[in-house]
Amino acid sequence: MLLLSAAEILTMLTFGNYSAALPVLRQQWSLSAAQAGAIFAGQQIGYTAAVLVLATLTDVAGVRIIYLLSAIWNAVFGALFATFADGFGSALVLRTLGGMGLAGTYVPGMRLVVETFPPQRRGAAMGVYIACFSLGISLSLLLTGIILPYSWRAAFAVTSAGPLAAALVAWGTVRDIARPAARLRSAIREALRNRRALRIIVAYAAHNWELFGMRAWLPAFLTTLWVQQGMPLTAATARGATFASLVLVGSALSNAAGGWLSDHLGRRRTILMFLTASALCSALIGWTPRLGMAAVLILALVYGLLVTADSSTISTAVAESATADTLGATLAVQSGLGFLVTAISPSLFGAILDGTGGTWGWAFASLGAAALLGITAILKR
Repeated sequence: MLLLSAAEILTMLTFGNYSAALPVLRQQWSLSAAQAGAIFAGQQIGYTAAVLVLATLTDVAGVRIIYLLSAIWNAVFGALFATFADGFGSALVLRTLGGMGLAGTYVPGMRLVVETFPPQRRGAAMGVYIACFSLGISLSLLLTGIILPYSWRAAFAVTSAGPLAAALVAWGTVRDIARPAARLRSAIREALRNRRALRIIVAYAAHNWELFGMRAWLPAFLTTLWVQQGMPLTAATARGATFASLVLVGSALSNAAGGWLSDHLGRRRTILMFLTASALCSALIGWTPRLGMAAVLILALVYGLLVTADSSTISTAVAESATADTLGATLAVQSGLGFLVTAISPSLFGAILDGTGGTWGWAFASLGAAALLGITAILKR
């Protein structure tokens, strides 16, 4: 579990570098907010397209080869972005292709956790694994923020080495687990017929809409506020990325805690509690600058804790609703729908920001509205 978690952190080093460098890239490439969101969305589209195939293949093939090749793919396209991206078009294509590599590491790793731990410990174990997702993004933001004053290309090159290191770690640790033989088409068909799982998956999609919209735009939001106070753009961008990384460290801890809590309070109650709390934070944070920067930073920390606290619980609930021979297909549907909406969320956030003359309150409020849809899905019996 320890080495699998370390590999997960390393694979995620390419995930947050774009969000961290976004204010600088917007200035250099003259990007609108909608274009900036579309580049982030490209990564999610690549992920979604690949995960439907790769995660489902774990029902009929081994996890090991999928994991290793995907980690290498992620590293290669991260390095290509660092070298060749020079505007909206090239950035969109390379980011989309890079996202495909993430699909073959995150969900297969999740499957290994589900198959390894018994139900009474599964929520906590999933919490630790998904916490490493957040820790990896946090480290990505931190490294990018540190290196950014020297060169954004250098920052992207360094973070792209993470998935390659993950492949080396996984080479010696990821082992296939014997599982019942399954047919690909029947596994997908059975997963789509599982109504209980589908309701939880809808809640997962709503959760991801809010979570990834927040992750994509929080660094830029903070950067904008510091620039308005007179700080130079590059320095403000580095500070925004660094603080956002701290927010994600807190969210990693809450993820692990949320998984543990769900083992004791129940999956449904835990999900409803945290979706409600995060929706409230989304509704408030965009309007808090008038209260001062301290209020913004405090609420951002609380927001980070609450918006991810149900991630592991939802994923555990989905996995527990699947049969052994459709687990990979069910996780594929979950991740496919869950990450498809993350291709829309940052783009819509940017479009709202453009359409309201840069009013952050309405853009963040759109994320809270999605969380309310998740609550509705969980309440439905």
